Amino acid sequence: MIIGTAKEMVTPHVLMKMGGYAARTEPFEGIHDDLYVRSCLLKNEDKQIVIISYDIIHFNYCLNKRIQDYLCDRYGVKKEEVLISYSHTHAGPAIKHYHEDPENEYTELENFLFERTRCCIDKMFLNLFQGDAYYAKTTGDWNVNRRKKVNGNTVMAPNYEDIKDRELWILILKDDAGKIRGIFYNYSCHAVTLGATMYISSEFPGRINQLLDAAYYGCVSGFLQGSAGNMRPLISAKGSKFSSCSFDEVDQMAVSIFMAIKNVIERAEYKKIDPVFDAVSFVIPAVIDPLPKEFFEQMAETRKAYKRTVENYDTLSETANIHAGIVKMTDDLYFAYMGGEICYEVKQIVQEVFEGKDLFFLGYHEALTYIPSDKIIEEGGYEGKEAPLLSGFKGPFKKGIDETIRKCFQENYERLQK
Repeated sequence: MIIGTAKEMVTPHVLMKMGGYAARTEPFEGIHDDLYVRSCLLKNEDKQIVIISYDIIHFNYCLNKRIQDYLCDRYGVKKEEVLISYSHTHAGPAIKHYHEDPENEYTELENFLFERTRCCIDKMFLNLFQGDAYYAKTTGDWNVNRRKKVNGNTVMAPNYEDIKDRELWILILKDDAGKIRGIFYNYSCHAVTLGATMYISSEFPGRINQLLDAAYYGCVSGFLQGSAGNMRPLISAKGSKFSSCSFDEVDQMAVSIFMAIKNVIERAEYKKIDPVFDAVSFVIPAVIDPLPKEFFEQMAETRKAYKRTVENYDTLSETANIHAGIVKMTDDLYFAYMGGEICYEVKQIVQEVFEGKDLFFLGYHEALTYIPSDKIIEEGGYEGKEAPLLSGFKGPFKKGIDETIRKCFQENYERLQK
């Protein structure tokens, strides 16, 4: 197998607005640690897979499209062979969301990210070597469900008893000398520990990357965000509330995850990948349950976010197109991904399609909105009702999304078996 790895800094070099929270309207005040784009290539004969990981909250699909086009035109990598994941750090720059005008204040940032990503890709193709890939799975308790029923309402608060995604999947890349040259790992947890700071930071995913790169000289590490829609860092849960963490607390969380990965590697608790690469990409048409225009007109009186919905109500689609895909690594190992902020219950639906197989599941392929299950829609709360409205849709998702997602993944999984 031919493998390539690279990374490139994407820390803003000009002052710009800080993202992560609607209340943030001012530019960042400094840079605590740098942001990166990281990439790896796995190639076997005429089949190749490219994985790209960003230390960015997420971005409009237009950036993904430009990257896919560049990889295809310059290196012959097909669209479906490109897997893009955003770490969802809430301590980075404000970005272009789903319902944004093509030309707006974030176009300059988009161009900057594209140029740095292009450099990263070019470096990756200059850094090719013969090697092998391995994978492993372990578990950990670094997150907590953030949906809790209080007085009949679903609120955002630590729910220590509810389900959570404990899976930590690890992709390990070695050269022919047995040296580790890349580690890309998949876990589900909002990178939302530093709400009180106005300093740029890659949060706990970036700190884990630093530790892994330092432990394995010459290694490029990358975080692949999972079904973090309703998963928050356990370290940020203080009793019945969530609180902002210190950088020391973030470091504590990162060290714990780093040690879990390192222990798997040192004990050689991994399987070799004998590649049979194949991939497919598709769009999941999730139906919106529209609310009347009058609702948004009333909400727009106090919430600026709804003004654009009012202005564009008649032309807004009643379907949210979620970009998704499947990458077949071996007959027993798959990567599945979706755009949007995927709730854990949605991952469980996708896992049913891949029953008996090993599965890396990635959310945050693009900026969209929260993707809930039917159960979450029925329960309401932020992920089930409010988030799609704030993201520019004319209503929440309609129940039936479970079957829509399952059907799309099932049909495309079967395509890869032919």
